[in-house]
Amino acid sequence: MTLTVDNPQSALSVGWWLEVGTTHPLQISYFGPFEDRTQAECAKHEYLEDFETEKANIVYARAKLCQPRKRLINENELTIEDLRVSPVTFFEALVMR
Repeated sequence: MTLTVDNPQSALSVGWWLEVGTTHPLQISYFGPFEDRTQAECAKHEYLEDFETEKANIVYARAKLCQPRKRLINENELTIEDLRVSPVTFFEALVMR
């Protein structure tokens, strides 16, 4: 499996995505879409290994049925809606940093 953020054959459509929130760097990343929740959950470990290699501070990772607006949402692009639909732990981590 090739783990990339920019896969031109994967449109930002409604589907099962792996959503990863980090505070170092502060961002929300989406990987997918996957065929189903199980496939997204199975791929989670490989994607998280990449974040750990980069020494990112992972706050959460979850399979989510959604349509992301972008594959990578950086700190200066986060909206109230992004924070509203993120786990509480992500917002708490932002406040504590």
